Amino acid sequence: MKPTRESKPPQDINHQEPTEMERVNSRDTFTTLIEEEQRQDDTTPHDTSDLVSLISSQETLFNPTIKIMNQSITNYTHIYTLPLISNFLHTGVQLYRTWDDVISNTPPLLSRSPTKLTLFKKTPLMVIHRHARDGAKHEFCRVEFKIHSIHITYYVLRFTGLGTTVYLINNNSAKPTVDFAYSDTDFRIVGITGTTSALGTSPEIKLYVMRRGSENLLTHGCVVEDDARGKLRIENKLSRLINGQEQGRINLVVRDEKPVVDIPLARYLDQGDVKVKVDNVRQKHIVKHGVIKMYDWLDGEEEEEEEEGREVSDDMLVICCVLLVLREQEYRKFKGG
Repeated sequence: MKPTRESKPPQDINHQEPTEMERVNSRDTFTTLIEEEQRQDDTTPHDTSDLVSLISSQETLFNPTIKIMNQSITNYTHIYTLPLISNFLHTGVQLYRTWDDVISNTPPLLSRSPTKLTLFKKTPLMVIHRHARDGAKHEFCRVEFKIHSIHITYYVLRFTGLGTTVYLINNNSAKPTVDFAYSDTDFRIVGITGTTSALGTSPEIKLYVMRRGSENLLTHGCVVEDDARGKLRIENKLSRLINGQEQGRINLVVRDEKPVVDIPLARYLDQGDVKVKVDNVRQKHIVKHGVIKMYDWLDGEEEEEEEEGREVSDDMLVICCVLLVLREQEYRKFKGG
C-alpha cells in the first residue's frame, strides 16, 4: 500500500501500487503441495479438513483469475518451513531459511532487535532487520502501535525500502481477528488473543486470503488520514459492531466471511521454548520457538533455477514480518511483558 502524505487527500487503505527445514520441487502443483501438507506431522485435524475441502474444489484451485499479491494463484508452487530461534541468554529472535542455516551459522533472513525506550524521541515498538548472505543487514520494518478505540487497535508496519506501509487492524472482541491489505490483496488472521486481553497465547496463528474489498473486513473503506502519524479513519460495518460490542452479530459477520482459499497462505506454529545444543565448530546453545510455514510464488523463469539459489520473495518477507509482530504480541503476554 502506498501511504498517503499529509499534503494529499485521504486514500483508501486498500489501494496500493503493484509493487526450512524442508522445500518441495518447484515443478510440483498446488495440489501436490496440499498432499504433502497432509503428510506433515504437525498438521492438525482442522487443517486436514481444510486441505480436503480445497482439493475437492478444483474450479477454485485452478482458476488463474484469482490473484494473490498480483500473482496468479497457480504461481504459488513453493513451500517454506522457516525456523524461528534465539540465542541462549540473548534478547531478540532470528528467522532462518532452513535448519541447516542455523547449524552452519549462515545469516538469518530476518531478525527482531529490542528497542530502547527514551523520553526524548519517538521509539518504535519493534524493529525488524533483513540480512544478506554476506552478513550485511539493514532495517526492513519499523513497527508502531496505535489505539483507535477501546476495542479496535492497530499496528503500523513501515517498510521504507519497499516504499509501503501495512496497517494491521485488530478486532479485540471475544473472538479476535486481524485484517489488513497489502499489494491489492485483503487478508485475515485468526488464532490470536487480541491486544486488550491480559492473558493467553496461541499455538498457531493462521493467515488467510480474503475476498477483495469485502464490507465484512475492518479494512473496508478505511483511509489513511495522516501517514506521518499513522492515523487511520476506520468506519465500516464490522467496526461499528465491534465498538458497540454486539458480540452475536460480530461472530456472525466474521463467520460468514469465507476465505478465497480454504487453507492458510502462511501460519506460525509455536513449538514452545525448546533449548537446543548445536554441534558445530562454534558449539552454541539456542532456543527454538517455532516455525513459519508458508507458500511462496514462482514465475516461469524461476522454475529452472537451482533450489539453493532461491530466495524468499519480498511479498512473503512482508507476510513474515506480519506474523512476527503478532507472535511477539502473544509471546509478551505469555511472559507477562
